[in-house]
Amino acid sequence: FEELLEELHLKRVIGNEELIAMGIGLGANIASYANFYKNKELKFSKIILISPYNRYKCDYRISREIGKFNIPTHIFYGQFDKINDVKVRYALYSNAKNNPNVHFSCYPATGYFLYYSSKMSLEHDELFNGSGVSVLVGESRKDTPTFLPEVPEYNEPFFKHLFNTIEGIENPKRIALLTDTPPVFINGVETVVELLQKQLNKMGYEAYVVALWHKQYDLDVLPNDHFVPIFGKYARYVKGYKELALLKSTNYQRDAHELAMFGFSYLHLHTEYSMSQVALELSKITNIRMPYTFHTIWKMYYEHKFGKLAGEVTYKAAKDLFFDEIYKACPTIIVPSMKSYQVLMSDSSKKKDVRIIPSPVNPNNFTLTKSDRLEINKLRVKYKLMGKKVLGYVGRVSTEKNIMETIKYISEVVSEIPNLIFMVVGVGDATKQLIKYAKKLKVNEHIIYVGQVPNEQVKYYYQLFDVFVTASNFETQGITYFEAASSGTLILAKKDKAIEGVFEDGETAYVYDGFESWLERLEKALFSDNKAITDTAKNMMKQYSPEKWAKKMLSIYTELNPDKK
Repeated sequence: FEELLEELHLKRVIGNEELIAMGIGLGANIASYANFYKNKELKFSKIILISPYNRYKCDYRISREIGKFNIPTHIFYGQFDKINDVKVRYALYSNAKNNPNVHFSCYPATGYFLYYSSKMSLEHDELFNGSGVSVLVGESRKDTPTFLPEVPEYNEPFFKHLFNTIEGIENPKRIALLTDTPPVFINGVETVVELLQKQLNKMGYEAYVVALWHKQYDLDVLPNDHFVPIFGKYARYVKGYKELALLKSTNYQRDAHELAMFGFSYLHLHTEYSMSQVALELSKITNIRMPYTFHTIWKMYYEHKFGKLAGEVTYKAAKDLFFDEIYKACPTIIVPSMKSYQVLMSDSSKKKDVRIIPSPVNPNNFTLTKSDRLEINKLRVKYKLMGKKVLGYVGRVSTEKNIMETIKYISEVVSEIPNLIFMVVGVGDATKQLIKYAKKLKVNEHIIYVGQVPNEQVKYYYQLFDVFVTASNFETQGITYFEAASSGTLILAKKDKAIEGVFEDGETAYVYDGFESWLERLEKALFSDNKAITDTAKNMMKQYSPEKWAKKMLSIYTELNPDKK
């Protein structure tokens, strides 16, 4: 290191000014010696190590010494840096986590700043003109197993973070929203988590969705550069419901240490299964206290899935293995409704801090542009809906959603309303069962199975419906009800505690409790003027503001972790 400084003539040129030592790859090994450099004339204010490169064993040395670093040290890694041995990175974080001078900043799929050639990029030089730092770019290495794309792209979040660190500008605090469901599937949990991420980012934070991922999906379908995929394997016994990908238990500790290197300030758990095990380990090793949001009534889910007796047994096993551990470890539990509060308290009466915070809906997601209306008209033509009375369902297609009841009721009225159509938007393990049931009742020609649609197109389908219908008693809150109301679509819903005090019969929706009341309200929904009901429901959605909701979540994070403010 002494010889390198002499070669660069730093002593002669700079004298006693403070310097930053920055090393990329193998150069990180050299830069790390700045911590032990004792020359009084030449001082280093900080050290920046970008992807310490273990092919030459340098980060083995760094990991041994990192606990002794007394100069502010910033280590940048990329999540898919498969060159670096997992054990080394584990040791690096473990040895540094109690050293306040060491800060980690890992990056997800866009973290392919890691592999550079020696050429300089004029484009990046111009972009950062005046920064005094040149940006190296190049191709990913081809001789190592990696998830990185062959053609590197400009990674703006990384370079912003890097230059802020160089210039002493404070970077935004990072928040991890941990869930099992990847964004390639549409369901209520994924919708809520994505909305929370967007709102926290608007507030100036860096919110990352951390979710399971499977290698069959290309990384270029990731929704944004703030999504952190954790690779898992499908549980074969979860037939037809592949979004419940499960990690091997041997991965939990490794993945938690990988996530710890992102430098999160706050954590928020949104699941009970595989990612919960990662999250609990992450909370433990980072000393970050984590709230948990109770999204799903699993007892009801299992009873629908396996029958009452087998469902109770399965639920008890899941509760013993997963749920009780979460209830114990998370100091605050968030529920979206009084119904979910009552269910949770019946399971865990000893829980001290359970807060009812209804999930919001973003009305901006359901405003229509001229191009949106053109797309809606195309869909109306595609599905031959002109002159039809259209009932619609959006959500997971599974037995607990009770879609068969709606199909049965439709079979009772199609002779009187022959132009009635039922559109089912979503995927799930009950689709084949519904098709078979509809054929049995001879109404299959009245049902359209749309399947999965992109999130940004869901609003088109609400506009195709004359009435949004649901027979579910499974909801903890019912995000799709809120989406339908925000779209100005009339709601016909089965009576349920989850919507009591929100969607009232004849005021903001039509609510039924059996076939006769369903039929009566269906006739009103299809053949009466219901504008007053839909307008009232749409205006009511304003009180479920995403901004206020995200601020409540953030206040819980800071309350639980006052040292992170």
